[in-house]
Amino acid sequence: MNDNARRWADVTKYAEGTDKDETPHKVLFGGGHFDNTKPGHPNQVICKGKHCSAAAGAYQFMPFTWDEVAEALGWPKDAPMSKENQDKAFIYKAKQRGVDVTKDPFTRENVAKLAPEWASFPTLSGKSFYGQPVKGFTAMEAVFYGGRDDWSGLVQGYLERTYPGTRVEKFVTPTIRPTK
Repeated sequence: MNDNARRWADVTKYAEGTDKDETPHKVLFGGGHFDNTKPGHPNQVICKGKHCSAAAGAYQFMPFTWDEVAEALGWPKDAPMSKENQDKAFIYKAKQRGVDVTKDPFTRENVAKLAPEWASFPTLSGKSFYGQPVKGFTAMEAVFYGGRDDWSGLVQGYLERTYPGTRVEKFVTPTIRPTK
C-alpha cells in the first residue's frame, strides 16, 4: 500500500471507529474482536445503541461485500479477512466507487463518492448516505494529512494543497484568546 492509499486507509479506519484499536483488522462492529485468520467473514450481527450490524475488520466490511470482493478478486469464497486481504479489498471497493486511493487526492467530492460504501463518510450535504452518524470532512482531512482532529493536520493539508511537497517539521498549536 503506497503512502496515499495508507492515508485514505487511516481516514477510513478513523471514520469507521477502528483506528484506536491495536488490531483494527480484527474489530467487529461495536468493538468486539474476531480471529481474522479463520476462513471467511465472521458474519456476526451485533447491536449497539440504535444500530445493528455484521460489519467486521478495519474497514467494517459487511458479509455480502466481503463475498463480492472475494469473487471479484478471484479469492476462494472463504478467504480469510487477513490484514493483507482487507487492504486489497479496501482499494478495490474504493476504485469501484470511482476513487483510486493509490493516487486520487483527498477532496469533498472523493469522500462523497465513498459515502455509499462507508456509512461514516459524509455526502456532499454532510450527511450519511444511510442516515447514520458521520465524521466531519475537516476532521477526516486532518487525519489524512497526518493530524488527529487537530491543527497540525489541517495546516499540513493546506500547505500540501498550496505548496506541494512542503512538510511541517514542528507545529505549535496556537493559543486562541477572545478579543475584548
